[in-house]
Amino acid sequence: MTCRRLPSFALLVLLFWAAPPAAQPLVEGLHPAEIAAHRHMERQPVDWGAVRELLADAARDGSPTAMARLGWIHELGHGVEVSLPLAVIWYTRAVESGAGELALKLGWLHLGGDETVRDRELAERWFRRVIDAGNPEGNVALASVLIADALGGKAPERVDEARDLLESALDKGLPVAAYFLARIHLEGIGTQPVDHDRALPYVRYGSEHGHPRMQGWLAVMYAQGQGVAVDPVESAKWAMLAAAGEDGLGRRLEQHHRAVLSETELVEARSRALRWASQQPES
Repeated sequence: MTCRRLPSFALLVLLFWAAPPAAQPLVEGLHPAEIAAHRHMERQPVDWGAVRELLADAARDGSPTAMARLGWIHELGHGVEVSLPLAVIWYTRAVESGAGELALKLGWLHLGGDETVRDRELAERWFRRVIDAGNPEGNVALASVLIADALGGKAPERVDEARDLLESALDKGLPVAAYFLARIHLEGIGTQPVDHDRALPYVRYGSEHGHPRMQGWLAVMYAQGQGVAVDPVESAKWAMLAAAGEDGLGRRLEQHHRAVLSETELVEARSRALRWASQQPES
């Protein structure tokens, strides 16, 4: 897939906005013009021309939230033609002005946007910026891209890098990292062989955190003795929980267990599932 860099005019605009003027005093956390813009957006029909002018005034005074809102307007085409290059320009300026959380969005835009903004190298740089800021979502984003590459036969050795990124994200309390770590070892992605023993702690972690697909995987592992001793009742327990979470794998395995297990075993599995569910914190 061919990647294109931003047009030269966009790079010039980014350089122009790199050092925004000093911000004017804000009211209730927002620039007065931005507050007026939000009031306009509450009316129907919305006067998007007036909204853009007000947000542009706030952006010129250094408001990162106004810049972000202008990026959103151009990304989704509110009162204007959709323009991902302009969206990227405004989102980039917002990040440089303090809205660092948008760096992750910029990474995904450069990775999955249309050909006017698609740039794999820039995407990775934005994800690394998120990582450097200490946000584990950047670790998962970059790792998921490296895993997708490996599944497509590209740079399989970088799965080791993905694993390290995910381990760090998991250490920082991001449960979704366990999903990708489990996949690496369950599927044998890249240079990593299939290893159920290594996959088990991640599958169990995700299952205990309520991830339906991982509960389905754990049910399979108990059914087939992958990394654990065969335990049909424990398998049925996790299949029931996965099915309750609308996981297709869990549903199929639950139906299988209903057909082959005794009523006593099914009652025990159901009791274990209910006991597990009762111990989970309310969302």
